[in-house]
Amino acid sequence: MIFGTKIFNGLLLTILIIFVIMSTIALIAIHYSLYDKNSFSFSPDGINTYLSAFGQYKALFTATVATIAAYLGLLRLKVATEANNDKLKQDRFSEWKMVLDIRFIEIEKLDPYMKREFVRVRYNLFKQLYDLHFSISNKEQLTQIFQTNFGDLVSFFEAQNNKHIDMGGAYPDDQFSYSFDSFRFLLLGCVDKTYPDILIDLKTLYLSALSTDRYIDSDLYKAALTNSLKNRQK
Repeated sequence: MIFGTKIFNGLLLTILIIFVIMSTIALIAIHYSLYDKNSFSFSPDGINTYLSAFGQYKALFTATVATIAAYLGLLRLKVATEANNDKLKQDRFSEWKMVLDIRFIEIEKLDPYMKREFVRVRYNLFKQLYDLHFSISNKEQLTQIFQTNFGDLVSFFEAQNNKHIDMGGAYPDDQFSYSFDSFRFLLLGCVDKTYPDILIDLKTLYLSALSTDRYIDSDLYKAALTNSLKNRQK
């Protein structure tokens, strides 16, 4: 649709340019002819002769004026359409933002700083999702969204997770993350449609962005978990 509109705009502009050039040539020819014949004077007959000279190019001038009017009308329509689209986009952003704000409340206890960074990249994320009609259809789209907005933030999310801090940063295995559930909850809450394997792909992306020197030791993790549970019972 957009591509077809651009072609039509280009075609109309091309026709307009041709008509303007031809009309300019016609005007020059008219004035040259009148000057050459000394046919113009500031009298009723002279003005009548001057206006009559335009008659032979009447169709050309009419077409030029009509094309200019059509092009200006198209430009006004384009401006009005863009203004309407901007309003619709802003309204959609307000609705989308409201949903995300509610989700922020639910992850704030374990990941208090995740909200801050999400807010910072939120509008760029929204623009990407808006262009995709809030649908992530494949791994390529997911990877682009993730890398553009969150690739450099994952280690920060993980380190600032309260459970990560409480457990001393110990991991039972390399497939574990303290902050992934909160991140998944926020990101997938931003879209309307996803593809079947998005959770698997998202976790793979998230884990690959974690620090490679984290403490992966199942015994250390079990000891830290036991200690954490004892502290909660006190």
